[in-house]
Amino acid sequence: MKLIVCLDNKNGLCFNKRRQSQDRRLRDFIKAMTKDSKLYMNFYTYELYKDFKNAVVCEDFLSRAKADDYCLLETCSVKEDEEKIRELFIFRWNKVYPADTYFDLDLSLWNLAELEELEGSSHSITKERYIKGDYEI
Repeated sequence: MKLIVCLDNKNGLCFNKRRQSQDRRLRDFIKAMTKDSKLYMNFYTYELYKDFKNAVVCEDFLSRAKADDYCLLETCSVKEDEEKIRELFIFRWNKVYPADTYFDLDLSLWNLAELEELEGSSHSITKERYIKGDYEI
């Protein structure tokens, strides 16, 4: 699977079971990036991404996604499904927000393949694309 997450500078994922932030332009970017694939997400995430025609909504979205599918993760652990991840997209808010849930993958096992600055509607956002080990896209 291709995993998409939005994180703060300390790898914070969410606070009090809610996303830390959101950005309209980032949603547009994710929509364009995933338009030709399935995009798996849970019901909480779907509330913000209802206009995505390629959304597949289920609570066990990480286990259902296939190799070329995208998953958008906002509120849960991914550690148990790490072996399924082929590509990782981290969108950084470039800020520190209150967080009580943190992204639980060890990024030292991944190779940074791409770094891109995006101009969001309310944030300066950094896109980091990682691949695992020797895997090539």
